[in-house]
Order: sequence, then C-alpha cells, then structure tokens
Amino acid sequence: MSAARITLVASTLAALAPVATRAGADPAGGRPPAAAVSAPGPAAPFVVALDPGHGGSNLGKVAADGVLEKDVTLALARRLAARLAAAPGVRVVVCRERDVLVPIRARARCAAEARADLFLSLHANATPEGVPPGSERGFELYVLPPEDVDDDATLAALAARRAGAPSPADVWASRRVRALAPRAAEAAHALDGRLRAALGAGLARGVRQSGAALDVLRGTGAPSVLVEVGFLDSALDRALLESPTGQERVAAALAAGALEFKAAAAR
Repeated sequence: MSAARITLVASTLAALAPVATRAGADPAGGRPPAAAVSAPGPAAPFVVALDPGHGGSNLGKVAADGVLEKDVTLALARRLAARLAAAPGVRVVVCRERDVLVPIRARARCAAEARADLFLSLHANATPEGVPPGSERGFELYVLPPEDVDDDATLAALAARRAGAPSPADVWASRRVRALAPRAAEAAHALDGRLRAALGAGLARGVRQSGAALDVLRGTGAPSVLVEVGFLDSALDRALLESPTGQERVAAALAAGALEFKAAAAR
C-alpha cells in the first residue's frame, strides 16, 4: 500500500465507523441480529442522500459564460429532491442545502448518519487538459473501483474491532461493505438507462470506475454513485444544464433511475 493510500485510509477510518455500527452482529455467531417477533409495522422509507458537488469557495468547473458547477449541482439537487420526496415511501436527505463548503468526509457521513439506501453525488464535467475545450459532451457515472472497496472493507472491520464489538462483527462489517459494490453498479446502470432514454443514447459515456475523484463515495454505508450530468464547456450541454427545462429533464431521469433501483431492491 502506497504512502498516499495509507494517508487516505487513515483519514477515512472515522467516517466508516457508522458503517460498522449499522452492520451489527449476533454475539454468538457473527450474523446480523434477527428481527424481534412482533406485529408488522409500517415499512421503513427508502432513504436517498443527495450530494450537490462543490459549494462555497470550491466552485467546481467554471463555464465560459461564468456559470459555476456548484450552482448547477445545487439547482439540480433541489429539483431531484422535490421529485423523489413526492414518491411514496421515499425520504430525501440533501447533504448540501445552500452555497457552503462541505468537506468530502462530511458528505459521506451525511449519507451514513441518514442510513441512506442510495447516495448520489451530482457533478458537471469539463474536457481535460490537452483536449480542445467544448469538444466533448454527454453524461457518465462512476462507482468505486475494486481497490477502494477493498480498503473500505478493511476499514469497516477495523472500526468494528475498535468499537469493541464481538470478534465475528468485523467479518460481517467487511462483508457488508463488499456487498455494496454490486448494488452500486446496479444503481448506476439504472440511472444510466434512464438518462439514455431522456437525453439520448449518443450522449452516454458509460459507467466507470476510474477517471474522476471518487473519495466522496467512500464511507457512505450505501450503494453510491457519482453522476457527471454533462460538460459545462460544451455549448450544447451547458444550455441543457443552465435552463430550468433542461434541469427538469435531468432530474426526472435521475429520479426515475433511483425509483427503479428502489423497486428492484424491494424484490
């Protein structure tokens, strides 16, 4: 493990403590505790945590006309939150509700403390250096790569041990983190499919595991997806992302994808 990764792992340990706590364990066997036998109550809501990227002094991408990524992501999160909150059985938590700087780890803790069932981090893209500005457009989605999942599983086990849980609990905590990876991929593909239908398959850049800063997806305790909704340096994408009509199209697609994932998780 490189020195850089060791630093990242150490900084992530505290944020992962809620994951180990949520996993729970049977002191006798390391299994999650069985539910008490009682009359069935109302179903728990499906919790979606939304993270509008950047904020405050962290502007994110800056478009040629001065539009800021932090403003686009906040506007989109508000529209998406309204749509999701209107759906039966859904509770929404917005991890940045105004133009303030929120640390990366605080965003992950927001999802963990809300016991989120899905975490979406919203961003807008820009062409990388060496590529002509405005030459790329479209949306893409990211989930954690295997090495980050491995790190998080190790950290969850360490957090369980530090919390004084019975020894099998660390194994369960690790397994729970690993189990989130395929569910995150499932959520990402549901969102991708809805965005393709709404914006056009030609704009789809796929579901990826590298090519973006994905620290915000670590320690959330939930299937987590980072969505790059478009390129701010593309005149066509920017027109979509700046307009209320375009934002509603994107929000509607993301809401539909999240609800599709919710329905699949209930089966």
